[in-house]
Amino acid sequence: MNSKRDSACLALIRQARAIVDADGIGEAALDKIKALLVKLAGKPLFPRTDFAMPDAQARNHVLALEDGDGMGLYLTISLPGKEAAPHDHGIWCVNAAISGREAHRFYRRTDDGSREGFATVEQIGQVMVAPGQGMAMTDHAIHATEVIGDEPAIGLALYGYALVRFPSVVWFHPEFSSVRVGASRRAEAA
Repeated sequence: MNSKRDSACLALIRQARAIVDADGIGEAALDKIKALLVKLAGKPLFPRTDFAMPDAQARNHVLALEDGDGMGLYLTISLPGKEAAPHDHGIWCVNAAISGREAHRFYRRTDDGSREGFATVEQIGQVMVAPGQGMAMTDHAIHATEVIGDEPAIGLALYGYALVRFPSVVWFHPEFSSVRVGASRRAEAA
């Protein structure tokens, strides 16, 4: 346990809650939260020795959870080469890097959603999350991730819900023009 880290993480959750309550969860509010998360990620509160590395791909370490059905703050570790296909978390997310680099590519769905299992998406932007930089995405934004370089991407991730209470994640597979919906964790956590 690191009381200084725990206090800083709980303070971040309180600050984020105040922003969401005052400003909602639009881009401007999430940019304010991103600035706070980037600042926290730059502090020497997250030594690598305090967090187990993943055996494969990635690992999330819980840092702070808001009471009730609230936000979750995590330290994330993704190994070099880890990729995630385009997906929609169904909830907003803000990330900031401690070390390493992770590319986030953003997409827009281009079909009308009328055919089950069919979807087309096009890339509309990209952000490199590296030390001193972060990214924010609103509810139902679509993004893909890829760890760049030879070092793990270690960062902070704040979600509108704790991971155990995530809604259905929607996965897009552009090369096959397909989509699949993962199971919601919200019912299981209730």
